[in-house]
Amino acid sequence: MSTKEVRDDRYRLLAQTFGDNAETRRTFERIIAGNELQPINYLSHGLVAARPVCRLTLTNPRGYATGFLIAPQVLITNNHVYPNAAAAKRGFAEFDLELDVFDKPKIPIRFDFDPDRLFITSAALDYTVVAVKPLSDTGITLDRYGFLPMIGEPGKVVEGEWLTIIQHPAGEAKQVCIRENKFVKRTADCLWYTTDTLAGSSGALVANNSWQVVALHHSGVPEKADDRIQTLDGRDYDPGRDPETAIKWVANEGIRVSRIVDDLRERLPDEILFEPVFNMTAPRAQAVLEQFAGAMIKKTPSPQPIETDPVRSSKSMSARTVRIAVDIDENGHVSVRQDEQATKESFRFEAATDRAEPKEPPPEYEVQFDFDYCTRQGYNTEFLGKGFSVPLPQLGSLEADVTRFVHNPNEYILKYHGYSAVMHKTRKFAIYTAASIDGGNRFNLRRPHDEWRFDPRIPRSAQIGGNYYASNQFDRGHLTRYEDMEYGTSPLNAVAFAADSLHFTNCVAQHAKFNRGKQLWQGLEQHILERAIKSDKFAAQVFTGPVLDQFDPVWEKYKDVQYPLQFWKIAVCRFGSGLFAAAFLLDQSDVISKYGIEAAVDEVPFSAFKTYQVPIAEVERLTGLTFAGSKAGTFLRDVDPLKNRVSRQQRRPTRFNESSVDVAPPGYVPLETGSDIVV
Repeated sequence: MSTKEVRDDRYRLLAQTFGDNAETRRTFERIIAGNELQPINYLSHGLVAARPVCRLTLTNPRGYATGFLIAPQVLITNNHVYPNAAAAKRGFAEFDLELDVFDKPKIPIRFDFDPDRLFITSAALDYTVVAVKPLSDTGITLDRYGFLPMIGEPGKVVEGEWLTIIQHPAGEAKQVCIRENKFVKRTADCLWYTTDTLAGSSGALVANNSWQVVALHHSGVPEKADDRIQTLDGRDYDPGRDPETAIKWVANEGIRVSRIVDDLRERLPDEILFEPVFNMTAPRAQAVLEQFAGAMIKKTPSPQPIETDPVRSSKSMSARTVRIAVDIDENGHVSVRQDEQATKESFRFEAATDRAEPKEPPPEYEVQFDFDYCTRQGYNTEFLGKGFSVPLPQLGSLEADVTRFVHNPNEYILKYHGYSAVMHKTRKFAIYTAASIDGGNRFNLRRPHDEWRFDPRIPRSAQIGGNYYASNQFDRGHLTRYEDMEYGTSPLNAVAFAADSLHFTNCVAQHAKFNRGKQLWQGLEQHILERAIKSDKFAAQVFTGPVLDQFDPVWEKYKDVQYPLQFWKIAVCRFGSGLFAAAFLLDQSDVISKYGIEAAVDEVPFSAFKTYQVPIAEVERLTGLTFAGSKAGTFLRDVDPLKNRVSRQQRRPTRFNESSVDVAPPGYVPLETGSDIVV
């Protein structure tokens, strides 16, 4: 029934969701063949998908419909259910209106709408999206019901596949149709399917075999003859005397998710509540559903399979050698060094094997992204302890250039887990990021796949997204490092902190050969901390940013974006009874001048990226920022080991034809290794 293009799209999305593996291929073949055998956990997944579905009440006239959450505090239903904000304000949503496993009715939980916060509707696509108040009339939080991800890209369903509708037919308890529900036809805006519905099912979820939302149900499709609706007994339908049940229905119809997402993105591109809608991908949708499933069902570890391979089994009987590296401080305390090269295991097997090397193991923990930006605490000025406060940089005249929040123009500090950022409204890069780093509680975890996100609190147009980094030698260079944020009270907490560094507000264009090269620049604060403080107090405040020079160049394909040529970093830590602070500068102008940013380059010597330790006063001069100390009237430049060094007195525009002789400017200390750092 479907075209090859549609089938290819369907397989591609399956592979994105579950991985391109044998099980995905078998699932795809079952879908195409119409084979409805499903693993038993299909029903459990359905319970997760049913959680955000609710009954809607209409007043004046009285009636019922269905709706479901598509983001935290955001619900979707039909335009003909709530055609305007006033109708939504008079209505309400009821969750848990269903039967439990003992056929006993649960107690429904009522939530009111908040159309003053968000209300958007479309008569053409017959949808309405409205905000829901976060607390019920009995004080229960809406978060417990999760939401259903809306994936805007194609590939979610093919003709002949089976679709499921979770609904409140006739306003009754929540129901589902799992038989006679084939997808039969698509149009530009709609999908047709044979799934059973009743009045009251308007606004219901239409899901595919993977419980992904494919459409918003909105009406039935009657059989017609000469453009007249036909009845079951083969005559023209007369609305004056015939009940609606007399109509011969050939299909039901739902509005395609991709059309709704496109329409919302066109009409409200900067709406903060739509971040999970606009940035939803198949892997992210799967992670969202798994997160909500974990909240509903207490997770238990899966049993480990019994090892049957004789060579692998011999591992348990073989001689085993474990090498570890330890650090001993001046007080005699011993700690195990936590890095990949310090701890290794080796085994001597009784039998040899020519088995291929195993693939890279999957990450220990999947990223569970936190969609509630209000929970983020950001940079902690008191992170180093009482009496060692390190405030955020003072912006001075730069405050006029900051990017402000869409819904609160008084706000401009973007708070994330463990760090904060301030964006430049015209350059579209960060003026600075400020991170509180706890190396003593860091987890060395295998890194999941990077998933970069826009920040919904500021306009998307004020952020440089992934397209800028295509077809050139620029990487998304972290300002606040992913690894620096990989700490917390638990591995899951550490993963959540690290994942929050994957916002476009925290990256800047860095030449790929530098960003993937040696770790001197990326590990400067670690060099300082290891040399200046004890390992059991591995804490620091780190400020990082680009030098936003008015003479910075542009890439030919994005002439409205000036990319920076220099980057700075200031690391602050406790040292004795006071603070220690050091500043660093990296320059990539010579590399870009010599190798360009478009052609791939095999070898770029790291020495070409000039790395210096510089006076903090020099960073203040280059950026316009001021870095205050822990007490009023003090500054970080006062605790800088280079504070008496002379820095350049005037700033020169960057030129690509400058001399290639590597002569450090006055006051600059060239760095080749961590041992060159002046402490």
